[in-house]
Amino acid sequence: MMKMILNIKSLALLTMLVVVSACAGQVTTKSGAPVDTATKTPKPVVGEVGQFTSTAPARPSAGCGKEPKYFAGATSSVKINVNGMDRIYLMHVPTNYDANKPTSVVLNIHGYTDTAGNMESGTGMSYHADEYNYIAIYPQATNFKSESRLITSWNDLTCNASPGPAGPICSENADKYPFPTTCGENVSKECNWCTCTDDVGYVNQMLDEVEENYCVDLNRVYAVGMSNGGMFTHRLGCDLANRFAAIAPVAGSLARGFNCAPDSSDPTSIMQIHGRQDDYVDVTGKESSDGYFYTAMADVMSLWASDESQGCSSEVTTYKTIADGVNGFTCTQHADCKTGAQVVSCWWDADHDWPTFGNDVVWDFFLRNPKNVNP
Repeated sequence: MMKMILNIKSLALLTMLVVVSACAGQVTTKSGAPVDTATKTPKPVVGEVGQFTSTAPARPSAGCGKEPKYFAGATSSVKINVNGMDRIYLMHVPTNYDANKPTSVVLNIHGYTDTAGNMESGTGMSYHADEYNYIAIYPQATNFKSESRLITSWNDLTCNASPGPAGPICSENADKYPFPTTCGENVSKECNWCTCTDDVGYVNQMLDEVEENYCVDLNRVYAVGMSNGGMFTHRLGCDLANRFAAIAPVAGSLARGFNCAPDSSDPTSIMQIHGRQDDYVDVTGKESSDGYFYTAMADVMSLWASDESQGCSSEVTTYKTIADGVNGFTCTQHADCKTGAQVVSCWWDADHDWPTFGNDVVWDFFLRNPKNVNP
């Protein structure tokens, strides 16, 4: 399913938590040879990052002025207890972190059967965070055992909710995926495949703690995720829109019938990125190759552009980025949003993959789209 991605050598910090089965390898398509984007794949040439950086004011968190708990320029494993459950996340504090200067935060969310450590090494985002001076956080999903494997997944509130408003989220002949027993007897095993843990609550509490202990710019908190992580990123943009200024789901869309968007009271931008050849998570309205159905990208954009959400033009127009033309990368938008947000969808010539230029194009989009709340 949407579930095999960014599988790279696991960070030593995470070995004590979870060792994902043979699915865990490197950034890969379903059939292509694995490629470690952090070290082996030449980075495509893109335009200058930050040419259209917003001048919205910084909004300092309660952690400004406090000595950081973890070393700058390093990635640390942070423990957190959420409703009695012990969990962790990885946090990379940039080399030039200043405890008196509000700093942007980017959550980078791994996919199905993957780990936070793999997401860090696979995307190379910590190096990027050092270059552009933002805090990079890699949340870690919970896991359950299936035969000899540990399965990690995010609860986006749709992948365990079939049948939904539009019926079952998969076809009768769909692939069968392991399903945790902890979801309870009332949750059907048909078509459902992810955990039922309160992952939105986990992220909410994580942000509370980070903002309390570090000098965070509350106007510049963002999330990006791959595959199942992209689906969960979409969920965060709906349910925690008061916290996130912009989101960027990559190769992920919520299950059919569960489309969502934030209210107009919460300006939140979105850049959705998808490969043209990706039939694993099909976002054109068709059945995916494993028999599952996902919300079409055009429908996501239309709902975010609606008057109930960001209040944008119904017309679809070209959106220029620093990566235009790189591997066929092109974007469109619903412009002139009343909330000031940007609602953007992008396609590129790829399968179920993370763009090697993804950090640059997503970060540039984030720089354009903070919240604009006065301190």
